[in-house]
Amino acid sequence: MQHRAPSGAATLLVVSLAVAACGGGASPTQAPDGGSTPPPTTPAPTAAATDAPDPADPTPGTALNACEIITPADIEAIMKTEGVEDGELKANPTSLSPGRTECTYGGDWGRVIVQLTPEDGANLYDAARGSYGDASDITGPWDGAFNSNQNKRAFVWKGAVTAMFTMFPVGMAQYDFADALANAAVAKL
Repeated sequence: MQHRAPSGAATLLVVSLAVAACGGGASPTQAPDGGSTPPPTTPAPTAAATDAPDPADPTPGTALNACEIITPADIEAIMKTEGVEDGELKANPTSLSPGRTECTYGGDWGRVIVQLTPEDGANLYDAARGSYGDASDITGPWDGAFNSNQNKRAFVWKGAVTAMFTMFPVGMAQYDFADALANAAVAKL
């Protein structure tokens, strides 16, 4: 008589039966009344443990939002106009910047969208600077600033803070508008 090696299914069946016969898996603990209770579980974190700050959380470089870093008064002074209405503020958080906000202003003088990233400014600025082929530097009291006429955008970076301006000025060169916005924003940091 010829012996064949057991098939994979037969081997799996034999192993399963052996585990079941031994009680398989984790064994329950004996309760005082003779019954069994499931093995202990890891306790849930306490409120104190969940309220502790995460060292990986980004630290903001300013408590201002986008409508406070550039105000109607700033735009009035830059554009030499009056009656600039309050901007429309929106929270726009990201994983690297939970405090990111956006403010939109518009009127006869033009339009500007201010996006303020109060955390992770250096990384955002570096990534942006490398992706705008026509970027021209703006010099001033900051860590970096540039204007992109082609994309109608400018960035200013100081410390942990970066502001991006999407600009449509009427009657003013975009570069000059970007320079004035950068100076107004950095003056508040």
